Amino acid sequence: MNDISKHIRHLLSDSSFPPLVMLDGDWGEGKTYFTKNTLIPELTAVGESCVLFSLTGLASINDFKNRLLSATYIKKQVDAESGKSMSTLFASLASQFGGEKGGAIASMLSGASGLVKEVMLSKLSDKIIIIDDLDRVKGKRLCDLIIGECLQLSDNSNLKFIFIVNDKKVSGDLALKEKVFSGCIKLNKSLQESVEIGFSGYNWFEEYREKIVKAVEQQNLKNLRILKRTSKKLDEIFRVLKLDKSLDLERSMSQMIIAATLVTFYHYEKGLSESDIWERSEYSNFLPGERDEKYEYGDLVEIRSFLTKELISYLVGGSNWHISISDFGRLPQKGCPIDAFIFSPHFHHDDESFERNVDILQAFVFEDTDVSFSKWFEAAYFYHFLQSNQFFTDERPILSEIFDDLYERKNFDYSDLDGRANRLRIDPKVSFIFEKHMKACDAYKERRDSESQIDTFEQMRKSWQDVDIKIYKSHQIRTFFNQFSVEQLMECIDGWKTNDILLFSDFISERYKSINIRTYLSDELQITSELLVKVQARFEEEPAGRKKGALGFLRHNLSSAVKALSPDDERNLKQ
Repeated sequence: MNDISKHIRHLLSDSSFPPLVMLDGDWGEGKTYFTKNTLIPELTAVGESCVLFSLTGLASINDFKNRLLSATYIKKQVDAESGKSMSTLFASLASQFGGEKGGAIASMLSGASGLVKEVMLSKLSDKIIIIDDLDRVKGKRLCDLIIGECLQLSDNSNLKFIFIVNDKKVSGDLALKEKVFSGCIKLNKSLQESVEIGFSGYNWFEEYREKIVKAVEQQNLKNLRILKRTSKKLDEIFRVLKLDKSLDLERSMSQMIIAATLVTFYHYEKGLSESDIWERSEYSNFLPGERDEKYEYGDLVEIRSFLTKELISYLVGGSNWHISISDFGRLPQKGCPIDAFIFSPHFHHDDESFERNVDILQAFVFEDTDVSFSKWFEAAYFYHFLQSNQFFTDERPILSEIFDDLYERKNFDYSDLDGRANRLRIDPKVSFIFEKHMKACDAYKERRDSESQIDTFEQMRKSWQDVDIKIYKSHQIRTFFNQFSVEQLMECIDGWKTNDILLFSDFISERYKSINIRTYLSDELQITSELLVKVQARFEEEPAGRKKGALGFLRHNLSSAVKALSPDDERNLKQ
């Protein structure tokens, strides 16, 4: 038998104290798990009969009696003789409430008189009653009444009681607790035990055991509830990563273990929200401030490249309840020597393999011409990191001296930036790399957006029907029309067929219906106002016919859009 189980049994059998024992532990320590999976089986194995129920939601001492009787009789743990003596009563109650299962018994007990309940309670004997969540009982008086009731029931009935509590949160009288309880046993699992309980049910656990233990140790995270939530999320993450054959699964999973443990720790232990975690992981937090102090959330910044808002939401049980490969941040690619080197701890290399990998890294950074934009910047930073920390001699070229020249000579492939969730591992304090990367990204995005705008305009000019669904999906709460001039939009409208105008009118009607749409699309107020004026003029010029009717619908919907986007004070003035 487990030492704690032995100790509890010894205290319950000590006739010099009442047979009431407290099993104490912090929230998430695994008290209930230990009770169900270790304590009850071990007590049952030596002939004890156990009943377990929770006090969560309890409102009165009468509720307590109901719950005690319900838990005991439903599970048929009253001895045969006691059961026979109560058979007539139960038959009568069962006939009124429809049986002896589930809520029916609780309903019977609620309707039974106080005398009936006292008779039923007096028939309980030779049981160990295990009561969970005493610390969740609201009010010192009710807590004391429950303890007093159990003390009374323990007299002459051979009933014994174990209370599972977080003693720091119990509101009962301290003197009463010291007088009544024969002992208080503190459940204090080791970190290794917590990890074993939280993760061992998954087939990938053994492969990543050391990495999990290390990640958990760094936060001293033993809270079993948090560990179980983390392991469940990691199991789904492992499944999604495994499906993407382009990834280095071992290295990707290793990074996700670190990220998941940190995010759940900061959310559940430190109380940070999704947005708090995202904001505190910003690279800008790492930049030197007025006072040269260590940033409190530096570990979050260090995993920034692996995070996305969607991943954080998934890990903390937010709005993103389903994870897909697009929701991840930086992930190591299979068969990429640069990734293999960057994501391998340096102590995994001997001197020869380390130098060989530096040769590959150097050739990619300095010599290769056609390179991936993101990969090159990350590789350049890693080379600089090794050089700055003197991992190799000055015989190798010094990156900082020729970085701008190298950048100009590269023929970059920007495809990994289009729709890319993955970010780079670049320390913002290395400004000559970080700032160049940010400026180059912005310049590329401006070129891409400009090209996209031209392409979209050409499609719009031909037919609104060709772009309707595309724009609806990509710009539901993102501004769109303000990137065009009113002349461009009127050029489209004048060239459209009547069906296109009607479809566009319907799009405008749906786009601005939401009550809070101004929060997202207020920047479109000016262009919709200008467009309304132009459409009104075109409507007046157009002779009666189907096209004039379509322009009339568009005029009406644009007017509604302007009202929806206008500040409240302007709306009131117009009214």
